[in-house]
Amino acid sequence: MPADQPPLVGLAGVVLAAGRSRRFGADKRWALWQGEPLLAHALHSALAACDRVLVVVERHDAKLEEMLARLPAEPVVCPAAHRGLAFSRRYGLDALKDDPALRGVLVFLGDMPAIRPLDARRLGATMLDTGLPVRPVHRGNPGHPVACPARWLPELAESGFPASGRSIEWEHAGVVCDVDRPVDLDTLTAS
Repeated sequence: MPADQPPLVGLAGVVLAAGRSRRFGADKRWALWQGEPLLAHALHSALAACDRVLVVVERHDAKLEEMLARLPAEPVVCPAAHRGLAFSRRYGLDALKDDPALRGVLVFLGDMPAIRPLDARRLGATMLDTGLPVRPVHRGNPGHPVACPARWLPELAESGFPASGRSIEWEHAGVVCDVDRPVDLDTLTAS
């Protein structure tokens, strides 16, 4: 699947980036990896696969605005972000509930910069082809992005990846590599 293909029609990306980065010690969205902030990597992958991208944040700020001018995504402010990832996921998915063109969604984590655009496109296409929720699994570890058809969004919002979903063994480790501490940046691999 060539990287220069247009995004998949009717597919929305939700990038969860509202965490507090306690273990990292600073706002990890702006930590650099391969010359770009972590959040920019997640947005690049989402924009390669999805024709609409939302980024869930705890609050809107000038730095985010500057990034979104370059990497167009819709900010969704989640005031309950301090309550955990499930609240951010729910806010992001709720922002899509009235989209009549929505065929499915890919849920990304903003601290997983090694997910390649190719990975996101392949997961989105597989979900659209099968009509089932899909998620990558690398060596037994479930990863992201999670791809889910629109009809499963209530379940995804409420409890996470649907039990009726399908796991796909994935060769590339980027789908399970998140950044929790600064040292994690040294162990990431791009290819």
